[in-house]
Formats: sequence, C-alpha cells, structure tokens
Amino acid sequence: MACARDHKKKGIQRVTGRMPDMPSGCRPPWFPRSLLALMLALVLSAGGPAATVAAQPAPTLPSAAAPAQNDRVTSSTSACRRGWLWPLEPLPGDKAVPQVMRPFDPPDHPWLSGHRGIDLAVQQGRPIRAPADGVITFAGSVAGKDVVSIRHGKLTSTYEPAKSSLPAGTRLQAGTIWGKVDGVSDHCDQDCLHWGLKDGHNHYLDPGAKVGRHRIRLKPL
Repeated sequence: MACARDHKKKGIQRVTGRMPDMPSGCRPPWFPRSLLALMLALVLSAGGPAATVAAQPAPTLPSAAAPAQNDRVTSSTSACRRGWLWPLEPLPGDKAVPQVMRPFDPPDHPWLSGHRGIDLAVQQGRPIRAPADGVITFAGSVAGKDVVSIRHGKLTSTYEPAKSSLPAGTRLQAGTIWGKVDGVSDHCDQDCLHWGLKDGHNHYLDPGAKVGRHRIRLKPL
C-alpha cells in the first residue's frame, strides 16, 4: 500500500506533539489498536445513560380538556323544587286552585289600612293543611278572632277563622291536616279563609306568590 511504502522510505518518525503529515484516510502503523478500543469504550459508556433516559417514556400528563376528578359540573344543571301548597286541599270536583275572593293588597305604610293576605272561598268545617313544613306556634283567640299561626323557618303563616286541637310546638310536614275552618273572623262572614304571611321583621308578604313550582340552579361545589 502507498502508506506502507511511504513509511518504509522515510522510516519511523519520532512523535513531537503533532501528527505527521499523511495522506487522507491513512492510519499510521504506530497508532495502537488498544487505544481505539479504549476510546470506543469511553464513548459507549458516556452515551449509555443518555440512551437509557431517551428510552424511558415521558410521563402522561392529564388532558386539559378533561375535568378534574373532584370537579362537579353542576353550574349548568337546573332542577325544579316544589313550592308551597294551597292550604285548602281540593275536594273531588274542585279546581286545583281555590277561588281568591280578595287578593293581597299591602298598604303603603304599616299604619295604613290594607289587605295583608288573601281570602280564599271556603265553607265552614273545611280541613286546612300545612302549605309547607313548619311548627305550630299559636292556636287560639286574638282580639275575638280564632287564629292559628305556623312558623316556616323565617316566615310565619296565619289562618283565620281557624281552629286546631294540636298544641303549640307540633311539627308539621307539607300537606298535613292540622285543623279546620271554624270560629270567628273579621275578614269575611264565615265563607272564606284569610291566609296571611309575614317575615321575621313583621313585613307582610303575598302567600299566593309562594305557591307553585320554583326554578333553582345548582352551583359548583
């Protein structure tokens, strides 16, 4: 070979810090094979961990589009909650809504006259039911009128003329019969039931507005 012939002519040269000039692609005969093997081993050992890391799969991240496990998607969920009942349960052949003889007409000021409730057409002796869950707080006579009061949380409903044999403190569920239309009232001549409603500040409200189905919306937890 050309490289071998050149070295035979020139002889073996002493290495003085730089490699002697030689044709491209030629390896000098003095370059030991053990050094090549050592360099190859070093390269492989240096590249080993990198190759191992590259081979490991990347951890799977949760998709941004998927909701968290504890999240409850309820902001767009709506449901119906039953409102109050009419205190007079319809008899066979009656309409679902009793006849309102006189509607709610609150005064502009507390000391003025007005109609602080609604009058429902009814006959004496008609059973009266609880329009919502509550507790009987009073059953007796007030200023010559027969009155029954039921507490519903922060609201209080009143009925006259009405009588009940249940003592104060009796808990009622919505629809429970607690008494009947009976006695004396100054709202009508024993042919109606006056149904009143007031809040904790003695502000009178329209009880008829509580009857029916109300729409509620659930919030995210």
